Amino acid sequence: MAAEKPVQSLLPVEGKLYAVLLGTAMILFTTTVPYLTLLNVFLFAGIFLAGVVALHQTIMRFQVTLTFREAFVLGCMAGLAGGVVSEVITFFLMTFLHYRPGTESLALIVDWALEMARKQPELQEQVQALVAAEKLALAPVTLTFTELLMNMAFSGIFYAPIAGLGGAYAVRRLKRQASRG
Repeated sequence: MAAEKPVQSLLPVEGKLYAVLLGTAMILFTTTVPYLTLLNVFLFAGIFLAGVVALHQTIMRFQVTLTFREAFVLGCMAGLAGGVVSEVITFFLMTFLHYRPGTESLALIVDWALEMARKQPELQEQVQALVAAEKLALAPVTLTFTELLMNMAFSGIFYAPIAGLGGAYAVRRLKRQASRG
């Protein structure tokens, strides 16, 4: 019985780097730019879209066919890198500019909840908990180097499968379009 040779991807290293960098940049934007952070309120749609767009653009630019597995892995790599870079940038924004990304989005959500609570008094308890969470989020924070590393690891590990699913979805969508037409 002959040993099977592993099938190598047709995507060159430049293509893989392009996918990871594009996904990382999109994750950075959706996690740090004011009001764009609202995308991630909806089941981390910004992270998912980063995987979709990064893989779609990579496939179209380099004209390759990727398997779901390859797209998922590339999306995961983009998610991991995006989570790490996002936490580093957030740390610098908090440390040097005293700005915490996402506070505007949280304020919009709290305002929306307060408006709903005026019409529905039974929501008062949940809204008060949300207001308390907003006060905590606006309080000044200092992170140690260890906490920064933990945040980087958590965000990278958490964002990786979401962006990976986005990458696999991009391949699914492109394959479906190709079969139709």
